[in-house]
Amino acid sequence: MSSAMLNMSASVAGIASQNRIGAGVGFQNGESALSVGYQRAISPRATVTVGGALSGDDRSVGLGAGFGW
Repeated sequence: MSSAMLNMSASVAGIASQNRIGAGVGFQNGESALSVGYQRAISPRATVTVGGALSGDDRSVGLGAGFGW
């Protein structure tokens, strides 16, 4: 699931919009995962990201923040 979350968040990082939605997939040892997330620019130099992933019976959620200067 971590590779799905990583690809979801990386896919929205370069979009220059205030609201961003991304999706990612990951594969490891015969298992697959899907991740969906939302990112919001709260200022010209800061973002907040929330996302979740699922793989079979497993679930994962995450929250992040990013800052630039």
